[in-house]
Amino acid sequence: MFNIFTMSIFIYSSRRVTSFKVLQSYYSSLPQHASKTNTGKVVNVAIIGAPNSGKSTLINKILERKICPASNKVHTTTKLTRAMCFENDTQIIFLDTPGVVTDKEQKKYKLPDTMIKACEKSLRCANVVGVVHDISNRWTKESLHSYVIDMLHMAHNVPSFLIINKIDRLKSKKQLLAVIRNLTNGVIAGKSVPNADKHDGKKPLQGYSHFSDVFLVSALNGDGVKDVKEYLIKNAKPANLQYTPEEWTDQTPETLIEEAVRAKFLDFLAQEIPYNLISQLEYYEELEGGNKILCSVIVECPSERLMMLIRGAGGGRLQQIKSHVRNDLIDMFKKTVEIDIKLKVRNKPSTD
Repeated sequence: MFNIFTMSIFIYSSRRVTSFKVLQSYYSSLPQHASKTNTGKVVNVAIIGAPNSGKSTLINKILERKICPASNKVHTTTKLTRAMCFENDTQIIFLDTPGVVTDKEQKKYKLPDTMIKACEKSLRCANVVGVVHDISNRWTKESLHSYVIDMLHMAHNVPSFLIINKIDRLKSKKQLLAVIRNLTNGVIAGKSVPNADKHDGKKPLQGYSHFSDVFLVSALNGDGVKDVKEYLIKNAKPANLQYTPEEWTDQTPETLIEEAVRAKFLDFLAQEIPYNLISQLEYYEELEGGNKILCSVIVECPSERLMMLIRGAGGGRLQQIKSHVRNDLIDMFKKTVEIDIKLKVRNKPSTD
């Protein structure tokens, strides 16, 4: 856990601070846990933040399984999903939420109405709220998104903590203390941040004053992620387990595959193009006692021209996308996966 009162030492240091219910045949391939009873400790964690701040990447890294769809574009996550892990007698249930979205963004990216309500629902279910903030964005690193602040005030009775992400991209660690002061309004766990200037009351506050802790992480590289997990385990309370120790998501295999395909198209295609595509699972089967998955996904394109653009010369781009999706699914299901992705023009027959 990051201790804000050792910031001065850190700045000049070179050390990097770092459900679906699985099928019965799959249970045998998972690691065995110490507890098989329906009691233990549970913590529900709502992970919120601005779009593309690294929320899903952080959850995936903590769980060591690529459950939540992640890409280099905003609004990869479009609905509330649960991802969980079980360690010793403790169950951590992550509520992965869409990035905060404005009405303008919703129309631009053709986003579902449920996105706006997903964050609010996660706060109602949470025992603790984690705010992920991208410190690499030069335009927004000094302040929390206004919608995020509104949500924190709405759930002011729920303990919250700040996760400053992508610190590996920060060229000068000397900026960290100033950024932390802004994001926390100079207060963490009721104590003043060292060297924090008193707010003069003239300019609006840019952060939230009631964070209990601050973590510095690189979700992509894994730096600092273990500290976040340990913090959550310490905040778990005795309760009946909400899921069995073997369960790791509340999503069906079909949904997971469709979302993995959608995320990879977001990675490979420019601008708003991938937001106009519709992914739909055509075929799904488990073989070899549940150790192998065969699946096929149809991706609908709005026009013939766009379909040819996505396919690429000689089908090269589509093959590249298939390869990356397959690797993500192997990491997700922890078993052999063979996938085919077919493109079709909307309202026309599919093509290989």
